[in-house]
Amino acid sequence: MTPKTKTKLGANNWIAIILLAFSGQIAWVIENSWFNTFVNDVISPDPKVISLMVALSAITATLTTLIMGTLSDRLGKRKIMILVSYILWGISTMVFPAAGAVKSATLAVVAVLSLDCLMTFFGSTANDASFNAWLTNVTDETNRGTVSGITELFPLLAMVVTTIVSGMLIEYFGYTLFFTSMGLLVVVCGLVGGLLMKEAPIPKMEGERTSFWKQVFSGFSVRAVRENKKLFSLYFCVLVFAIAEQICMPYQIIYFTKTLGYSYDVIGVNLGLMVLLAGICGVFFGRLVDRLGKPKLLLVALFVSALGFLLVSFARDMVFLCVAIFVMSFGMVAKLITTGAWIKDLTPPASAGQFQGIRMIFWVLLPMVIGPFIGERIITFFGQPVVVDGKAGFLPTYLIFIAAAIVTLIALLPVLGMIRGAKKEQDAAQIEA
Repeated sequence: MTPKTKTKLGANNWIAIILLAFSGQIAWVIENSWFNTFVNDVISPDPKVISLMVALSAITATLTTLIMGTLSDRLGKRKIMILVSYILWGISTMVFPAAGAVKSATLAVVAVLSLDCLMTFFGSTANDASFNAWLTNVTDETNRGTVSGITELFPLLAMVVTTIVSGMLIEYFGYTLFFTSMGLLVVVCGLVGGLLMKEAPIPKMEGERTSFWKQVFSGFSVRAVRENKKLFSLYFCVLVFAIAEQICMPYQIIYFTKTLGYSYDVIGVNLGLMVLLAGICGVFFGRLVDRLGKPKLLLVALFVSALGFLLVSFARDMVFLCVAIFVMSFGMVAKLITTGAWIKDLTPPASAGQFQGIRMIFWVLLPMVIGPFIGERIITFFGQPVVVDGKAGFLPTYLIFIAAAIVTLIALLPVLGMIRGAKKEQDAAQIEA
């Protein structure tokens, strides 16, 4: 079989992809990690506050993506949605530390939850509902692994940037300057990237055009699941390994700095370098995805990810911890690259925005409700009690990483099922031929 020629995206689209993917991941890392450390340091050390914040953010993200993604499908104009919402996303990031000025502890918690949900609304409209849907439409099966390898480098690069910058800014100037500088970066990248990107054609849906709300929820029908069986099987795999990640990720910076005792600047530099190295390796892994296929490489990614979580749970000195973080980070980015490209292959092009919302249920909503709750329970039962400014709480324990490793291995089951199913289909086709 003659290999297909790889589709070229053009310089403007590539620059837009880089700027929007990078700035979007900066904002998500801020929201997923540094908002949590801000809450722990300024609002309350009780892990229940972080667990609640993550859960509400997940609900907001899912509903936003489902509704706004469907709207972008119907409008057929993702560019303006990306441009406007990226700017508002950056501004909402800059405003977040205002919650720390609230004197009442209860009102401070309410303020931080509200601002987090507002930031999530703009972020999900910009990135999940619009940018990811645009990527689905502007790419095809000849270049998605490569594009996914590049875009999935940015979550790790964003972690590098935020950890290094946080080490310099939070340690010496506080959270306000840190959030302001990062939010401004999102605004600038969103503005430039949004102006440069070319609108991708969106195929028209077959059949009669339905009402907006009927279209929003049509993806949950039995018919939709039956017609996209492989896609929903992959969603279930993502659900399981995303739960595993959320058991430990909301608490990992607190674990490294408070439980293990490393300063923000030390953990920032060392963690940042290992994450960057893992991301660079991920770019080459993305090229392998296009060549060797997604199912088998996803199995490899899951095994590596589970090993990484296990190594982090045992790491104490910085050298061992760096090695462990590298393995964990590479496993995570390998999972994202493989599933990201595979999901785009299986997503109906005419409903790319709508299916971003369905994907969010498995990728964000359920994992960010279930995972942090499991982590919070483990920390509450097995973590070290601590009192900060008269407020009682618990330090994260290494057991959250062991739990993450165990749950990650469970995600192997749906992938193995898909591989067996594909082999049966292939055998049946050969018999008919």
